[in-house]
Amino acid sequence: MLIKNAVVEGVKKDVRCSGAFITAIADDLEPGIGERVVQANGGALLPGLHDHHMHFFATAALQRSVDCGVSSVPTATGQLHNAESLSHMLANSSGDGWLRGVNYHESIAGDLDRWQLDMLVSDRPARIQHRSGKLWILNSLAVVQLDLATHKDLPGVELDAKGIPTGRLFRLDAWLRQQLGRQDPIDASVLSRQMASFGITGFTDTSATNTAATVRQFRQLCDEGEILQHAYLMGDDSLDFGHLKILLDEDNLPPLNELEARIRRAREKERGIAFHCVTHIELLFAIAALNSCADLDPQIQFADRIEHGAMIFDDVLPMLRALNLSVITQPGFLYERGPQYQQNLTEHELAHLYRHRTLLDAGIKVGLSSDAPYGPLNPWQVMQSAVARVTAEGEVIGARDRVTPEQALAGYLSNASAPDGVVRRVAVGEPADMCLLTRPWSDVKNDLAAAMVSHTIVAGGLTYSLIED
Repeated sequence: MLIKNAVVEGVKKDVRCSGAFITAIADDLEPGIGERVVQANGGALLPGLHDHHMHFFATAALQRSVDCGVSSVPTATGQLHNAESLSHMLANSSGDGWLRGVNYHESIAGDLDRWQLDMLVSDRPARIQHRSGKLWILNSLAVVQLDLATHKDLPGVELDAKGIPTGRLFRLDAWLRQQLGRQDPIDASVLSRQMASFGITGFTDTSATNTAATVRQFRQLCDEGEILQHAYLMGDDSLDFGHLKILLDEDNLPPLNELEARIRRAREKERGIAFHCVTHIELLFAIAALNSCADLDPQIQFADRIEHGAMIFDDVLPMLRALNLSVITQPGFLYERGPQYQQNLTEHELAHLYRHRTLLDAGIKVGLSSDAPYGPLNPWQVMQSAVARVTAEGEVIGARDRVTPEQALAGYLSNASAPDGVVRRVAVGEPADMCLLTRPWSDVKNDLAAAMVSHTIVAGGLTYSLIED
């Protein structure tokens, strides 16, 4: 493939890729016989974007889900959000089988359980996921269909004072998926094509429930062309490669010695650790666990990560630096969830929310990501949030953590397995994973959210074209 008249690092060039690598960059390259030619027309040619933290199958499931989020539930009876609005949305959703809702927050209709959800939808089995991703709420039809009473002793199944399941399931995604089986189909191709249209050539699925079976499923989908991107997986203790994903919930932290044992077992497989840390307490606990394993071979670099790092105070920065931790952050949340952050957090907490510039200045490595389906999938929207840090109402949160457009872009161009701050480049010998924009970077950087991708190339093959060549 030959890309003509592309702007590479500010200079107009022709770029040739043969097989899966870039083989030539020059001022004027002649097309070979039968070689595919892509006209860049002065658009910026960038390395392909890598989403460092997402949940692929959950995002694919959005195609058949009702968005129960704060910005989606319509205003009714003069109130900002209420149960009547949500009930109307659920009642008018298509189909007659299982109903799947996502992105719910208690500010809409309170803390739901099975009986309260019955009042919203009772004619079909329904499950609604909290926007935090750690809670599913089932209505009574769903409780019966899944025979939840038989599984009520399963850790994560909430019971009332009489020992009856409330329909609230905590961190039971894998069990729920297994119970639903064929009733919970996944169409990977639609999502993968959408990601290609954004210029995404790779992603890291950070689901803690990933197992060897999940790895086989991803490999099959990639081999069959259903997934067009390079897929990197982290997962549970059973895997022999990739990061060990450890979920930390402040209200249910594990004994430190048990966590230390998990880390040591992962180290024996030379696996890095990826901690889910949203709160300050969770972050301190992760740091304590890593420090407890500091006696292990210091020559081995494990590329450990903090996922989210939603709340990072200044006194923690030296600790992150000392442990050589990367922080995978999601400033895209600031736009949609900003008003609720402003309502629920103190000014001090808001100033330390989803930090970016401060981390870079402290010498800490930062990767950008979507956390889809919980955050916006579009990387250009996430980058714009990193630059502007404004809510949907135009208010700024944490102005000192604004970054430049170039720094925001770098968050999607760092190494997939270890976001180490080294930015991938369009250069001879590099993998032919690229995205071509419709305009030069000098134009695009002024409004990243409006960026348009004209072509996406993965391993030298065209996976997306805005206009068919």
